[in-house]
Amino acid sequence: MKMSYKKQFSVFMKIISRLLIISLVFLFGCRPNTVEQLQKEIYGISQKWVPDKRVGMSNLTLAKGSGKEMVLKGETLFPGAKEEVLKLLESKGITVIDSVVMLPDTLQLEKNWGLISVSVANLRSKPGHAAELVSQAIMGTPVRILKENHGWVLIQSPDMYISWTNQSSVYPMSRTEISDWRKADRIMFTESYGTVYEDNNQSRVMSDLVAGVVVVKKSETQNLLFVSLPDGREGYVSNKNWLNFNQWKDTVSLDRENLIFTGERFMGFPYMWGGTSSKAMDCSGFVKTVCFLNGVILERDASQQINHGIKIDLTSGWDSLQPGDLLYFGSKQPYRVIHTGIYIGDSEVINASSTVQTGSLDKNRKNFSSYLSSTLIGARRIIGLAPERGYLPIRLHNWY
Repeated sequence: MKMSYKKQFSVFMKIISRLLIISLVFLFGCRPNTVEQLQKEIYGISQKWVPDKRVGMSNLTLAKGSGKEMVLKGETLFPGAKEEVLKLLESKGITVIDSVVMLPDTLQLEKNWGLISVSVANLRSKPGHAAELVSQAIMGTPVRILKENHGWVLIQSPDMYISWTNQSSVYPMSRTEISDWRKADRIMFTESYGTVYEDNNQSRVMSDLVAGVVVVKKSETQNLLFVSLPDGREGYVSNKNWLNFNQWKDTVSLDRENLIFTGERFMGFPYMWGGTSSKAMDCSGFVKTVCFLNGVILERDASQQINHGIKIDLTSGWDSLQPGDLLYFGSKQPYRVIHTGIYIGDSEVINASSTVQTGSLDKNRKNFSSYLSSTLIGARRIIGLAPERGYLPIRLHNWY
């Protein structure tokens, strides 16, 4: 028997009501969970591309657009990371508006290369003088400028470390300009401290110098060099304690004797958290500076540096160590690397603590360090190590 019109209409309305309820549940119940799950997958992709946020950036987030579409926002250094996220969303049938900023931000920046133009530039975790000092870069260091923020620039240094510094500390350059700098007659300062003068009478100071500074030589006299600083300022320096940079980087090699000699020349120099210059240095900054002056760029922090080199078995203690090995200190449970130094032989370790100093692993020595002895958790041999990311001879780094 056929249903009456009223009964048919009632059944129809019940179906419509159920469909409406299902739609509302999807819109207000499932969708947030779906977006949350998608964001977790996007975060996983970013983590794959950037396992260490100190040397990479990929901050991508999904947000609701004005209509049915979604908006992918954020910034990344890696086009592949963005492409992988977009393919993920496309595979799920989601319409996406791409609002991701690729770094360097070429829409904001006219020039995205640069040279550090002060003797020592302070590099911070955030754009502000109160932010943590995480590292330093010295005059003549080539950097990538990633973006600007009210007098600060986010830069990436040759060790790939990402940090903020004063805009006035970096002289911006185009790709052509920095290419010309690489071809110039560059010289490197080898002493711990020095001075650039405005005049050849050396009466007016233009800038100070630290070990490893790179400038361009314009001409020379019997006692003086006429040089150009990265920002174009020109002045005079003593002709002592300089090396031809291009020749040096192509011939220098890291060996035990030079590594230890360079480390010991900083004995008594002050410790400073974040310091990475001959003015003052922290433990990993000390090791990094010593290696740089011997032609090798290491990663910035001890927890990064320990990932490079031949692992030395310490089960029999420090007897298996050789001079020039890098030592790492911290805790095994939980695993944490917090300090580093250079083994110089006969149980002695040179490291930057309150100052650059030596401590012994031998409890019978007068300078025995119970801290170094009790916290030694790893050792790496880098002498003769083949080039790799995180341990790269300067001659192979295309920024130089």
